[in-house]
Amino acid sequence: MRDMKRIEELLTDRATGDLSSADEAELHELVRANPELNSDVYDRVAAELAAGLVAVSPDPLPKALADRLVKDGEAFFAPDRSVTQAPDISPGRAPWVTWSGWVVAAAAAVAWFLALDSRAPVVEPAAPPTVADVRSGLIDQAATLLDWTATEDPAAMSATGDVVWSDAAQAGVMRIAGLEANDPTVTQYQLWVFDEERDERFPVDGGVFDIPAGPGEVLVPIQVAVPVTKATLFAITVEKPGGVVVSDRERIVLVAQAT
Repeated sequence: MRDMKRIEELLTDRATGDLSSADEAELHELVRANPELNSDVYDRVAAELAAGLVAVSPDPLPKALADRLVKDGEAFFAPDRSVTQAPDISPGRAPWVTWSGWVVAAAAAVAWFLALDSRAPVVEPAAPPTVADVRSGLIDQAATLLDWTATEDPAAMSATGDVVWSDAAQAGVMRIAGLEANDPTVTQYQLWVFDEERDERFPVDGGVFDIPAGPGEVLVPIQVAVPVTKATLFAITVEKPGGVVVSDRERIVLVAQAT
């Protein structure tokens, strides 16, 4: 169909922004003369394909934007829409294999245009907060900050640091320096959080952790097993690998108590 070929060319030009006023008028006349066509539908098909093509180009669109374009395209072509659908698709074949050649041409042009458009802002995903970020944030929110007190246990002779904890956020971070490095196959350190609302014989497990060899300080996130209503004391013990459910508290290395 001669008109169809020309419509393909004009739609491609319109998708890339290269359609002149005269060409726009010609396109309108051709669409009017062919009422079975719907140029808006073809534009949306081209946009959807463009997202797919840009995704594999050397300079792809941000994934979130490409996903949104594809999602919009899928929603637009849902079966319950009343608009004219894309050309018929043969059973068992992928849609982008069976759509007509004009769609591929238009999509390729749009994809190339978008990939080269340096004006489009690229939004990088936010990096997850580090343990140091969490600690700083808790301190900024006036969470409880307590200094560690070392016991007479040989592993704690040079140990220092502090613990910050928020009952409201159920989050905390231990800062530890000078605690003896452990062999995880032999022993591990375990934190216990004493809650004012619980029997002190059964403090809340705050997680097991290791101290690597070296003089630097270590930041350890607190991971309580159950919610803590009001923390009153923190204690670190030496336990078997994997920790214990209830500590015998034979080896307590660090303690921090709220006043």
